[in-house]
Amino acid sequence: MYSGNRLIELLEKQHEMRSQQAEKYKGLFKKSTFTIQWRAKVGSFPHPDLETIVSAGEPCGAWKLNNGRPEDKRNVGKNWDFLSVLPLNGYIPGSSIRGLVRTWAKQRPEIKPRMLEILGFQDKENITPGKIEFLDAWPEIATKLTLDIVNPQEHFQVYHQRQSKPLSFYTLGNGEKPINVTVAIRGIPGKVTETEVEEVWEWVQQALSLYGVGSRTASGYGAIKTANLSKPIIDPNYPVKQFDFILYSQGCYGADPNSPDLRPAHWRGWLRSWVLRFLLGVMSQQNAQKTLGELFGTLDAGDGKSRKGCVRLEMIKEKTWGEVSGNQPRFYTWKGHLKISAPKDIFNKIVLPIVKFAVMVGGVGRGWRRPLHIFVMNNNGRSAARGTYLSLTHKIRKPDSNEYQVKLYGIACNPSDWQKLYQDWQSAVQLQWSDRYALGNNPTAEVFSPTTCAIYLVPEPCQEPLDRQDFQWSITNPTDTRGCGMNLIYDLKYKRKIDVGGNAAGGGNAHCSWVSIKRVNIPNKEQNTNCQEVVCLFMGGQTPNSSHLRSSFLNDLVQIPGAVRLFGVQP
Repeated sequence: MYSGNRLIELLEKQHEMRSQQAEKYKGLFKKSTFTIQWRAKVGSFPHPDLETIVSAGEPCGAWKLNNGRPEDKRNVGKNWDFLSVLPLNGYIPGSSIRGLVRTWAKQRPEIKPRMLEILGFQDKENITPGKIEFLDAWPEIATKLTLDIVNPQEHFQVYHQRQSKPLSFYTLGNGEKPINVTVAIRGIPGKVTETEVEEVWEWVQQALSLYGVGSRTASGYGAIKTANLSKPIIDPNYPVKQFDFILYSQGCYGADPNSPDLRPAHWRGWLRSWVLRFLLGVMSQQNAQKTLGELFGTLDAGDGKSRKGCVRLEMIKEKTWGEVSGNQPRFYTWKGHLKISAPKDIFNKIVLPIVKFAVMVGGVGRGWRRPLHIFVMNNNGRSAARGTYLSLTHKIRKPDSNEYQVKLYGIACNPSDWQKLYQDWQSAVQLQWSDRYALGNNPTAEVFSPTTCAIYLVPEPCQEPLDRQDFQWSITNPTDTRGCGMNLIYDLKYKRKIDVGGNAAGGGNAHCSWVSIKRVNIPNKEQNTNCQEVVCLFMGGQTPNSSHLRSSFLNDLVQIPGAVRLFGVQP
């Protein structure tokens, strides 16, 4: 029998009875349903031999690296085969909710003294007790803990070193359905008034809706909504920008390798890796990693201690989610919203410009380095979808009007816009981290800067191969789905060459490509094509005129009829 919310029900009845007998009890009990939008990461490692109640909202204290993470001991595949669901029902401890409310209030100087007065505090000599009790929040329906993964790709994707192993952990919920949980507080009779309880209840709604619960909330885990609050008040000097996204993809996956799944972690990895590529162009590797840790958090900030980041992402699903294409070879379509927030001094001038560059040269998730196209496999001659197509749009106010219009988020395809945006970003970084700023870095890694990468606009395919309205291929001839950039990377001179095209070989010896390609629906009148491709080549420590294969690729890229240099090096 599931008794998760039974205590709250009994306490509520008790409160109603006492309210009829004495005035001091009236209005001291507050309860409502909150909805976990996706899944909430548990704060500690659960084990089936322990209690049958496991927190999904425990504070995520620092891991002790010298002891290793418990998840490291498990193989994800074995975990999925034998323990994809734990026989444990998750809940959110009342202490977690109280901690979130205190954290939220500390960000607001006008509220903090009031919070300390009502919720209590401890100094060096005294403990001042609080006047409000926070009850454990249980799902309305018993909800077991399910397996999820994090798949670190930084060393593989950016530094081109060996691929890391995915790590498994457990979450409340399976990521498919929202979870309704019952949140309740009650005031201590004789110590707190009905007005004060109402005041704290407003804080609860604001804090849960703004921060979410559990670990990895900055990555989108534990996002919460309540019907009583349409939009939480953001933290001071912490702006939020929302994008609408559409992703057509060969498929993204989580713990289950057979079930396509686009997760917030895909977005976080996408943004984090791009920020690192940019920082490596203006800082030493050590300082770039240090700055990256300050922005996105890290388990080891160089002193063996973890550090909380300041950039937050949230993914919100729409109805079209993982829809399979109407014809073969199949691809998948996801539509939703992406929220990004960060401190004001770095958000507009440092984070958002990187988003603009990133969305112009690639997609997100598996196959992000290639435009969605049809590929014919050598071993069996079968066709398969490969790559992605990512679209980000945002709403901007019309000039001299209060009306909004929807616009693609990105950069116009002319060199001056690319150069100016980068120079503005570079100046902002120099101002923000002047003691770390250092140009001239060209390590063997993917570094985004005018001297370490080359970006060219090349013509074709002749027509957009996707029917985006009906989620199907409008062109099924494989070669017609590719442009001049894709044809060059598929040339035998570069295909499956680890110095350029990469090699997705099995057996743990895979190599990333040094080239990313994005298709844009911009006509090339001279070459009479309706589409073009933005090709981004990372030099990875090589110079444009060396004898290296990447330099050869650059020379061949420049020779493509109609090629236009947008940014970076040239032969």
